[in-house]
Amino acid sequence: MKGPFVIALAAGLLSLLIAFAPAVWRMFQPPAPAGTVAPSSGAPWQVALPAPGHSRVFGLDLPGSTLAQARQRWGDALVLALIAGGDGTLALEGYVEKFEAAGVGGRLLLAFDAEGTAATLARWRGALPGVPQPSGGRRHMLTAAALAELAPAALVGLSFVPAARLDAEVLTARFGAPAERLATGDGLEHWLYPQLGLAVALDARGRDVLQYTAPADFQRRLAAPLRGDAPAR
Repeated sequence: MKGPFVIALAAGLLSLLIAFAPAVWRMFQPPAPAGTVAPSSGAPWQVALPAPGHSRVFGLDLPGSTLAQARQRWGDALVLALIAGGDGTLALEGYVEKFEAAGVGGRLLLAFDAEGTAATLARWRGALPGVPQPSGGRRHMLTAAALAELAPAALVGLSFVPAARLDAEVLTARFGAPAERLATGDGLEHWLYPQLGLAVALDARGRDVLQYTAPADFQRRLAAPLRGDAPAR
């Protein structure tokens, strides 16, 4: 199943993404020289590795954080929906339209486990009205009852859409050299950092995206779909 972090890499996040005007982004300043105050935690370039195969970014754990915790953090600013793909796949997704971390602004998208909640999602798809999407699927907004039942759903991926363009120089300064650079035929170049669970999509059209998942899930959820293997689930 293609969550928002996979959709962003492969197809521009479809209806969930909007274009952002170029802006000055503090993320892209050179690292502070020695002796200056360290940047605050929770910035897009700060990926902690608390345990083998695990990561923490924006204060969220991959794996570990849940839909309930995300709702507690953002409240009504977090928009959640069940996405039924045209091919019958189901996804549990959300986004925060105006997200800021350590002075860095953009849009944050969240993908939750659709495997462990498959039966629940299928039942709610039949019970909730759906709105047709340009992709051919349908978007079902979740009721309070649905949200309560899906509260334990695990967070499996994050996508951050910055309000400014990325480039090779700043990515290298912040994350180092990627393990792999993968160009696709849709105007995208993907910088892969499997040790961080991070994939960065540089889009010639201006929709750059930073994708995060647990390092243990990196190959399955991010790398494999980019190479045309089985889609992430």
